[in-house]
Order: sequence, then structure tokens, then C-alpha cells
Amino acid sequence: MNQLGLCLSTGRCGTTYLAHCFRSAFEPEVGILHESAPELVSKPNLYLGRLEDEDFARMRSDRDVASFLAALSDQLAMRPLVEFGNTVVSLAPLLIATFPGRVKILHLVRDPVTTAASFTTFLMNAPELEIGNRPPNPIHSRCVHSEYAAQWEVMSPFEKNLWRWAEYNLWALEIHRRHPELPYMRLTAAELFRDHTAVQRVAQFFGLPPREISARLDKRNEANPSLRAVSSVGEEWRRYVNYPYILELAEQLGVPVRPDNLDEKMTAYSAPTFWELAKHRWRMRFRREWFREKVTRFTALLGR
Repeated sequence: MNQLGLCLSTGRCGTTYLAHCFRSAFEPEVGILHESAPELVSKPNLYLGRLEDEDFARMRSDRDVASFLAALSDQLAMRPLVEFGNTVVSLAPLLIATFPGRVKILHLVRDPVTTAASFTTFLMNAPELEIGNRPPNPIHSRCVHSEYAAQWEVMSPFEKNLWRWAEYNLWALEIHRRHPELPYMRLTAAELFRDHTAVQRVAQFFGLPPREISARLDKRNEANPSLRAVSSVGEEWRRYVNYPYILELAEQLGVPVRPDNLDEKMTAYSAPTFWELAKHRWRMRFRREWFREKVTRFTALLGR
């Protein structure tokens, strides 16, 4: 039977990069997915932390989840799959129960401070977006650190994203604890981008055929100046020191927070200068696609 590879991560730690690398090397023989179940389907605010049979029954009765499971099952009948997206993480125990003996788990980890800052620039937990299907929170979601419910409304987006980082990684550890029989590999984002053999090791772990895998560093989904102009991280990042349990978990996972170089790192998430923003927008306008469009239009005019 075809295998299903899952990546348990918070997101913002190299999953987009991995998906592009693997697609170029393994498709169509292997299906490479990234966020095949968006959060409107996987509903992490409802299903993160759900591990029991009665939880699975509730998930399967959810029309969105049932449709996703059916589609995934159809794809697995044709070829192996690897899903790198973090939006599927809340459904991981359900997938393990649905496809017993067929799941392998990659636990991808990035340090909490830069992860939370990156999510902040992408408007995760932004007050203006708190409508519809919300991300997990300690008020309504099943979580480990529910004690933050009392102060949730006054916490900054950065602090909320720190809390989210811990909950997702604790969730991954709990799944590994509950299912020691499943193949498990932990990899840090720093190692992924520093060690050129890391992608090959991930492929070997998932049991994929030997292939040359080209690095796709151009596919790193980084926060650009336009995003930082909308939602930047100011001095609030310094509040990480108020969360010792997160620092302890980061040490345990091999992504310790080193305060000596954080000031420099955080400039990547601060509000851009006028010239930095203008330069970025100029580059975006004059991309290869822009020139291709202009050439196509000019050629069409000449042919009239």
C-alpha cells in the first residue's frame, strides 16, 4: 500500500521550499502536497488536540473533513503522497487512524522568536482578521497551556504566535509519544537551509526513490517589505523572555533562542524604510513575467 508522509510543523519554517524541491524531483510518481486541506477544512481551532476515538467520529461527521479524507484516499490509491503543509497538522491523528501503518512523520522545527515574528508579518492572529474560522486559542481550543486564556485579549499578535508555536510543537511531540511505532524524523529549519544533504535525507526517510534534488532557494516564502509595511514587529518581540516554558521547549527541540544576535535578526521583521519598500515594489514590477507579458503584447501588435 502507498505511504503517506506528513510534516508536523508550525509553518514558516521551510515547508514551501521543501514542497517545491520535491515536486521538481518526484512528481508525477509521488504526489507532493502543500496545505491540501486549508484551515477552513482542517479547523485547527476545533481539532488541534483531538486524539481519541470519539474525536475522530466527530471529525468524520464534519462534511469538510470527510471530503478531504475521501480525496486523500483516492490519491493514495494511485501513488504515494507527502503532505508538507502545516494546515493539515490538526488532522494528523485522524490520518494515522485512517491509514494505519502507512504514515511517516517529519517534525520540522524553527526557533520560536523568528517563527512568531514571521507569522506576525503574515497577519496571523491579527485583530482585524479575527473573523470566521479563527486559529487556535486558549479560550476555545483544546490546548496544553490554557492558562493564557485570561490574558489572551491583551496579548500582542507576536505573543499569541509564540503561544501557537509551543502548542503546535507540543502537539507533534504528543503524537510521537502516542505513536512510537511510526517512523519519525526531526529536522530544524536552520539545518534544512544550511546542510545541502538535508533534503536528500528527508527523501530517504520518506522512502522515495533515489533522485537528484535541486535546491529551490528562490521558493523560500519570506516576508517581503510590502507585508512588513502592513504588519511589522516592533519592540514587542522582546517579550519572549516572559515565556520561560517556550524557551525550555526550544532548547529541548534543538532550536534554542540565542539573545546575542536577536536584535540583528529582528530587523528582518521590522517596518521597512521608504526606499526599501520602493526598491522591492520596483523589483516586483519588473519581474521576468512582466517582461514576458510586454514582449507578447508587442509581438501581437506587430502581427496586426
